[in-house]
Amino acid sequence: MNTNQPTNLEVILQRFAISTPLSDSESSTLSASNWRKTEGLLRQVVKDRGDRRAQKLSQAFHHISPRKSLLEDDVKGLREALINERTRRKRGKPLLLQEPEEYQGGAVVWSPRKVKEARDRQQLQEREEEQVQHQKAETNRLREEARQEKAREKEIRRQARAAARLVREKEKAEKAAEKASRAAARRTAKRLQQAIKTSQKGKKRSLKALAKATSRKRPIARPTGSGEPQGAIAAQPAFTSRKGRAIKTPTRFL
Repeated sequence: MNTNQPTNLEVILQRFAISTPLSDSESSTLSASNWRKTEGLLRQVVKDRGDRRAQKLSQAFHHISPRKSLLEDDVKGLREALINERTRRKRGKPLLLQEPEEYQGGAVVWSPRKVKEARDRQQLQEREEEQVQHQKAETNRLREEARQEKAREKEIRRQARAAARLVREKEKAEKAAEKASRAAARRTAKRLQQAIKTSQKGKKRSLKALAKATSRKRPIARPTGSGEPQGAIAAQPAFTSRKGRAIKTPTRFL
């Protein structure tokens, strides 16, 4: 059976059916074809002809009027085509009548039983064709659903991969930041140790220089036989700071 043709023409004809027109006194002023009366009614209602809103309404009506007439003509043509199709279908398809086994040509008279059997076979064939079309439509629907489900799964996998990639990048960035922080801490500790060593070396040099200067300024013992007792040591000169305080030499350098 041809599924491209509508199965119930009456339903379609009802959609395109034109309702019973109203009387001339009720609809003439609102008819697109009788626009002069509508224009006159508009002028009676709107006294100010220079009103922009009235002018726009008049222009809109003049624009819609011819389009409505064309649409009515299209509907009329479609309605006539559907009526012709309904008439053609009423003639029906040729019945699947089986020829007699001993058919010698010429006219054949079919009994009502044979006609009924032919109609039954035709209805059965039409139902089978409808079932085939339904199965094809169902197969197409299932195929489309499978395609959409596959597309959804593919999108879910893509989003999962993207999320995993973001997690890996975040972990990589955190590890890099932690590594850089440890390296900076090691460099800071190394510089601190070097500064401490440099400070200690400077202190040692200062102490050595002070000890050397002190040892050079020690008094020399006088020889025996002089007016002073042997082994006596002259008094050491006192060293003072800038503020006048006495600086004592450590005993280990004496």
